[in-house]
Amino acid sequence: AARFKEVDVEFVEVPPALHRLVMPLIAGGNRVPAARHDGRRIRGTTAIFRLLDEIEPERPLFPSEPEKLARVEAAESWGEGEIQDVGRRLVWSHLSRSPETLRAWALQAKPGIGRTIKLHCGPALARVAKLGNKASDENVRADIAALPGLLDTIDAMIDADTIGGPVPNAADFQVFSTVGLWSNLVDLREPIMKRPCGPAAARLFPDYDGRIPGGLLPAEWFSPLHSDPLPLI
Repeated sequence: AARFKEVDVEFVEVPPALHRLVMPLIAGGNRVPAARHDGRRIRGTTAIFRLLDEIEPERPLFPSEPEKLARVEAAESWGEGEIQDVGRRLVWSHLSRSPETLRAWALQAKPGIGRTIKLHCGPALARVAKLGNKASDENVRADIAALPGLLDTIDAMIDADTIGGPVPNAADFQVFSTVGLWSNLVDLREPIMKRPCGPAAARLFPDYDGRIPGGLLPAEWFSPLHSDPLPLI
């Protein structure tokens, strides 16, 4: 979103799990993302999107037309909650089972304290993050079973021109970032890319790093994803 708005930002990466200790010092809260601007501390993507519009009013992230604004705000709020939680559980369930994937990612990072923490503490932090995000086998299997319905909702938002248009809005960045993350899981990529939301997410987020290998969870968990999606009416 910052690149789209052409707003200069300095990105600071905080290691997963440890962010709950570090973020109160940086932003006054224990969650990411957060931002600081002119002495202000901003927490959460919704607040950051509005800050970007405040800094640079051109190419607004929120439409001016009231009816579409209401739909975009509703989609953004939904994308910041339920589907982000699903994404976190899916990712940490996989990574807690694949320390070699975490180490491979760490070796691609620039040398520094963050790389060292990822390389040596990544597997332990993944297990902590799995517990912290309640990514139990029961919850993750339920999340995968719910994915077709969530993807149907996103495809319906595209069909209604709430997201997926030629000029992205806040809901595009909020929703498609999670779809892009889901697509980075090998077991999810093919069924997602068959839907409208898969290519739409790839257009906006073409450069996700760190593919998560398949076969880490039982294959039968993914069977709900391999039935054809219902046609939009």
